[in-house]
Amino acid sequence: MKHENEYPRNDMSPALQNIVCISTIDWDFIWQGHQEIMSTLARQGHRVLFIENTGVRNVTFQDLPRLKARLLNWRKGVKGIRKVMDNLYVYAPLALPFPYSRLACLINKHLMRWTLLRWTKAMRFDNPIVWTWLPTALAQELIRDLNAQLVIYYCADNFEATAAESRSIREPENALLRKADLVFAHSKALFDRCKPFTDQVHLFPYGFNREIFHRPCGSPPVDLVDIKRPILGFVGGVRQIVDFDLVEKVALAHPDKSLVFVGPLQTDVSRLARLPNVHFLGQKRYEEVPAYIKYFDLCLIPYILTDFTRSIHPAKLVDYLALGKSVVSTNLPEVEEFNRHHDGIVAVAASHESFLRQIEECLSRDNEGLRAERMRQVDKDAWDRKIETMEGLIRGKLEEKAKVREQAWQQTFSKLYLTARRRASAAAAACLLGYLLVFQTSLVWWLAKPLLIMEEPASADVVAVMAGGIGESGEPSESYQEKVRQAVDLYQRGYAKHLILSSGVNRAFNEARVMQALAVSLGVPEEAILVDEVGGGNYLSFLTLREIMQTHGWKRALLVTSLYNGRRSRLVAQKNFPEAVVKITPSVDSNFFGDRDQVARRHVRAIAHEYLALLYYRWKGYI
Repeated sequence: MKHENEYPRNDMSPALQNIVCISTIDWDFIWQGHQEIMSTLARQGHRVLFIENTGVRNVTFQDLPRLKARLLNWRKGVKGIRKVMDNLYVYAPLALPFPYSRLACLINKHLMRWTLLRWTKAMRFDNPIVWTWLPTALAQELIRDLNAQLVIYYCADNFEATAAESRSIREPENALLRKADLVFAHSKALFDRCKPFTDQVHLFPYGFNREIFHRPCGSPPVDLVDIKRPILGFVGGVRQIVDFDLVEKVALAHPDKSLVFVGPLQTDVSRLARLPNVHFLGQKRYEEVPAYIKYFDLCLIPYILTDFTRSIHPAKLVDYLALGKSVVSTNLPEVEEFNRHHDGIVAVAASHESFLRQIEECLSRDNEGLRAERMRQVDKDAWDRKIETMEGLIRGKLEEKAKVREQAWQQTFSKLYLTARRRASAAAAACLLGYLLVFQTSLVWWLAKPLLIMEEPASADVVAVMAGGIGESGEPSESYQEKVRQAVDLYQRGYAKHLILSSGVNRAFNEARVMQALAVSLGVPEEAILVDEVGGGNYLSFLTLREIMQTHGWKRALLVTSLYNGRRSRLVAQKNFPEAVVKITPSVDSNFFGDRDQVARRHVRAIAHEYLALLYYRWKGYI
């Protein structure tokens, strides 16, 4: 395993990068590695979008202030995005706080995707490096949507130990570890957790800001002035991992000393607050923290040992040592690991009694030489050196991927060509198969059978001819002659005493009048013929037929239409003239369809036209 100081240091790619940070904390929370790294990269000229925490556990009532703060942050920006410094933008997404609900994940993905894709397009924020601290399914959906050129996962927490529902994160985290181009682990325990899934994991505990911590400090902070010394100090969030039994024992065993906590209160501290020598000063800006540590006489890390704390590397450790302070810690595995690389400069206690003894011993033997040695030991843990090393790894990975793309262009091109050729061959084969099925089999006639209705003629009041010039092919045709001859035959055989000829087509002559002339020439008296010159297609022609029949009091009709128009005509009649008896009697001898031993393109068009017309009529409510 390589420690970060064993890598060659190098800058990131000279070309400035777009970086999307998917964070586990909000920008205004306690200053940590998330803000330190991203603000450093922004100052170097890289453009950064910092996405605030979308959660790894379900919300509780205690989270209501945080939810309120998120809403306020969202309102500060445009659709939740605000600029906090040059090159650095913060996105406070409004998301459903149920990280392991598939439905919530889907909704959150689409809500955030809408904003992110439009913002990245407007900002020309293309091909970003995605640097995520969050391994949830939602975070990985966003990574896919952002089309990342490089994915970095900073594994800084044992999420499974934070809450019961967080155990659901194991599977998506394992998937991210396999997918990420680089993995940075915050502690040795987390390094070991990541190692089985990738050989690209590197150990990077959090560091300290050299510029801020080596800045000269003046007089002590105002809220420290009246606190009795010596001061045993603690910096960071006061939460459940603090061993309050131990802190109480320290306060009672050392009434002449003051215990000072600088950081937000994240749990109930009333038990300790009533002790006269315990002081809670609240959260301070990161730039103010060194001034407090400087006036501590001894620094403490009084954490209980749990599954969670076994894998954390306390960031405050190097903050304390960067100012030369003596440190007493409980026996956290990561503090002991730190000692192995830093000549045992931290006093580690395995029990409460040992912790009390270590306080006395460290205070009694502290001197300028030891303080200088502590500062020298952690100089290599400053953030500037860590980030420089990270940039070298990132640059190397970018160059590696660029070389792979360059070396693989021939293979990629050949693969694309072969894929295109296979697709073209498959398309040609499909077209050939389709052609053979349509034109060399009876498939078309099999499909046409449901459309065909041929009923035996019976005595009726009228024979109606639907022509309209729009026949079997869906285009103007000469099929009206066949229909007129069929109608005249029915008339002459005594099935009805009247003809209705319907067509709205006008070419050189009005088709309805041409049909009338043809019928008269075939022996039908002119007074027995009614003409509909409006037509308008099957549906409108039928409405005209209904109107004529109702005017004359007729109830029965023989309908002469195109051979495969029978199904549509029957449905129109049933829907719009249910009280009438309409029999479908098309002409059997059709020049258009022939003997149906072969299939021509006009036949395919005619059958397709009829099926499409049925769909259209259904959509319009005609049938």
